[in-house]
Amino acid sequence: MSNDTSRHRDDDRFSWDSLPAWLFMVVIGATTYEVVARYFFHSPTIWANELSLYVCAIAYIYAGVYVMRRDAHLRISILYDLAPPRLKRCLDIIQCLFIVGFSLAIGVFGAPEAWQAFIHTERFGTAWNAPIPMTIKPLLVLCGLAMAALAIANLRRRLRDSNQEERS
Repeated sequence: MSNDTSRHRDDDRFSWDSLPAWLFMVVIGATTYEVVARYFFHSPTIWANELSLYVCAIAYIYAGVYVMRRDAHLRISILYDLAPPRLKRCLDIIQCLFIVGFSLAIGVFGAPEAWQAFIHTERFGTAWNAPIPMTIKPLLVLCGLAMAALAIANLRRRLRDSNQEERS
C-alpha cells in the first residue's frame, strides 16, 4: 500500500485537529435552524445566535493550539528561507520569545479573571443566559499556556533539526 493511500485513510478519521471544522458545522446547523424557525414558522430562537458565538469562540481559541501543533503559524517565509542557518536560528528564538511572551501573558493575566468566572458560574446575561464566560475564559488561559509549551517544543525541534543539518 502506498503512503498516499494510508495518509488518505488517516485523514478520513476524526481527530482533535479536525475539531474546529466540526465546530463550524454546529454553527451552520444552528444558523440553518434559526433561519427556518424564524422565516418559515415565525418562531425565532433565543439560543441560536449565542450558540454560534460560543462555538465560534471555542473554534477560534483552539485554532491557535492547532496552528502551533503543526508549526504552521504565519511568518514571512521568503526572508526566512533566504536567511543563512545561523540567522534562521536567531529568528526562531526571537519568534519563540514573542509567542511565549504573548501566550504566557494571556495565561498569567487571564487566570484570575478566568478563575472568578469559573467559580461564580459567570453567564452571558442574555435571554438564553448560557455559561459562555465561565467556560471560554478558562479555555483561553489553558490554550494560551498550551501554545507557549508548543512554541518551546517547536523551537527545540527546529534547533535540533538545524544542528543535524549542519553536521551532515
